[in-house]
Amino acid sequence: MIDEGIGGLAAILAHPDDESFSCAGALALARDAGRTTRLLVATLGEAGNPEGVADPLLGEMREDELRCAAERIGLDEVTLLDGYPDGGVAEQPFERLVSDIAAWLSDRRPDAVVTFGAHGVTGNRDHIIVGSATRWAVERLAEAGIAPNAVYVVSPVFGPTANRFDLSPEEQGATHRIDVTAVIGRKITALECHASQTDAAEAIRDIRAALDADGLIFEGYTRVRPPVPPPHPNFGTRLL
Repeated sequence: MIDEGIGGLAAILAHPDDESFSCAGALALARDAGRTTRLLVATLGEAGNPEGVADPLLGEMREDELRCAAERIGLDEVTLLDGYPDGGVAEQPFERLVSDIAAWLSDRRPDAVVTFGAHGVTGNRDHIIVGSATRWAVERLAEAGIAPNAVYVVSPVFGPTANRFDLSPEEQGATHRIDVTAVIGRKITALECHASQTDAAEAIRDIRAALDADGLIFEGYTRVRPPVPPPHPNFGTRLL
C-alpha cells in the first residue's frame, strides 16, 4: 500500500515502449505540473523480436529500456506485472488480470488513467486485452466508490504516424488534443531508450520530420469515462 503520492496520472499498458510511443508527452506534462505519474506494464516484451519468439534475455533488456525511458519521462513509479507473457496475455485468466489492475489502482488512487482502446491502436491483442481489463477494473472500483475521475484511451489521430492505423471509432474520435511540443525532447529520448525496437527509431524520425514541417507535436486521447457526448468541436487540452 502506498501511503503518499495518491492521485495524479497513471498509464496502464501492455509492453515496454508503449508508454513512449503513446502517452510520454502527457505523462511528462503532468509531472512538470507537480502531479504524481505512474506506469503499470503487463509484460516484459520478451517476444518483441522479428520472429515473435520469447527470449528471456530480451525481456531483461526491455525491462532496462523501460526504466531508462521512465527516468527520461520523469515517472514516479513503474510496476511490471508477473505471469503475463508477451503475446499471450489473452490466454491468461481475464479475471486475474482485472483483479491485478484493480488492486494496483486501489492502492494508488490516480485521478486519471490512460490505457488502450478497442483496437489497441495497432490491433495488437495484448493491447486490446489490457485496455479492456483496465476498464473492467475501473468499473469494479466504481462500485466501491474509488474509481479514477477519468479514463482516457490513446487516440493517435494527431500524431505523425496516424494514417498507418485502422483505428476503432473511439480511437478515431479524439476528445482531447494535448500539445506536447514543450516536452517532445523527453519523448524522443524515451524512445531512444528502446533501442531493441526498430520502430522506435522510425517514430523518432517521424516526430522530427513533423517538427521540421509544423513546429508542433500533439498527442490525442478520447475520454471514455465519463464519456464526452458528441459533437465535441472543441478539443480538451489537458488530462488533469
